[in-house]
Amino acid sequence: MRKTRTIIAIVLTALLLFLGACAQQEEREEVTATEKEPIITEEETTEEEKDEEVVTPEEGTAVVEEETGESAENQPPEKELPSAGSEVIRLYYYGSSAFGGDPAGLPGAHCIYSATSSDGTSFTEDPGIRFSYDTGAEFGITDPDVIRLNDGSWLMFLSLGTQLLKATSPSTLDTFTLDDSFNWFQGGVSGSYGFNGTIRTFVCYQGGINMATYDQDNGTLKYSSVALEPPASGLIADPTVIQVGDKYLMFYKYAASPAAPPSEHEVYLATSADGTEWSQHPQNRFICNGSVPGAVYYSGTIYVYLCGLPYRPGAPPADLGLAISRDNGVIFTTSAIKIEGRKAAGAVDPAAVIVGPSEQ
Repeated sequence: MRKTRTIIAIVLTALLLFLGACAQQEEREEVTATEKEPIITEEETTEEEKDEEVVTPEEGTAVVEEETGESAENQPPEKELPSAGSEVIRLYYYGSSAFGGDPAGLPGAHCIYSATSSDGTSFTEDPGIRFSYDTGAEFGITDPDVIRLNDGSWLMFLSLGTQLLKATSPSTLDTFTLDDSFNWFQGGVSGSYGFNGTIRTFVCYQGGINMATYDQDNGTLKYSSVALEPPASGLIADPTVIQVGDKYLMFYKYAASPAAPPSEHEVYLATSADGTEWSQHPQNRFICNGSVPGAVYYSGTIYVYLCGLPYRPGAPPADLGLAISRDNGVIFTTSAIKIEGRKAAGAVDPAAVIVGPSEQ
C-alpha cells in the first residue's frame, strides 16, 4: 500500500513539473512575439492612416482645391504667353522730336522707329532707325503703314499730307529705302491689308476713306472705290484693317472738325464680309477715345494702339494708348503702354505687324 502511494506521488510531481515547463515556454514565446511586433502608438497609427488617404484621382475626376473649394476643372485656363522663337508684334511709329502742336510740322528729318513685344503690352525699342526723311519744307512725313509683300519683303507707305511716299526693305528691322519713282496724290494716312494675296490700301480723302489696290509686280497703287462715305458732319480718317474669323474689321478715327485736337478724336469700328463693302458711319460702333489707331490680331486677341491720349491727372507717363479685346471684338478695355528705351521725345502714329521667327 505504501509502495502504491509512493508511485502516485512521483507521478503527480512529474505532472506538475511538466505543466510548469509548458507555462514558461508560453511566456517565452509571448515575449519573443512582443519583441518582433512592437506596439503601435496612437500617433504612429495616425501617420500611417494619413499616408493611406492620399489617393490619385482617376482620369476625368475633378480635383478640389483646398483653399478655394472650387473644382480645378472649372478654373479658367491661364493665358499662355508666346514662347521664345514664336511670333512677335513689331510696332512702327513716328518718333516726334517735341511734344505739343502738330508733329507733322516739326522741322528737320522725320524718323520712323520700331519696337517689339511678345505679349502685346510690353514694348522695347529696336536698335536704329527704320526710315528717315527730310522734306526740306515745313511739313514732314508721318503715319507709317507697313505690310509684308508676297515675296517676303516689306512695304512701307508714309503720309505727306494727301500724298503717300513708298519705301521697301528685305526685313522688318532693316532700313527702308525710298522709291523715288512712286507717285500717289489721292489721299494720305493709309492702312494696308493683304486679302488672300491682294493688298488693298485704305486712305483718307476728302473727309472719307477710299480704297486702292497695290500692284506688287510694278509697284503702283490704283484707286478702286469709296470704302466709307464722309459723315454728314466732321470727318473720318486713319484706317487700319485686320481679319478676325470670317470678318474684316476696320478701326478709324472720327473728328468733329479738322481743327479738333487728337485728345478729342474718337475711334470707331466698321465691319465687312469681303473687305470691299463696309458698314458705314455713323451706324458704326464707338470703341474709345483716341486717334490714329493701329490694329493687329495676335494670339487670339485684338490690340488697337492709339495716340491722342486724353490727359489723366496722376496717371503714370505713357507713350501710346491701347484698346484690347479678348473676345473677338465684343468688349474692349483701354489702358496705356510705355516703350522702353525710346530715343525720341514722343511716339505717335502707330502701325503694328506680326513678325514670324525667321523675320525677327
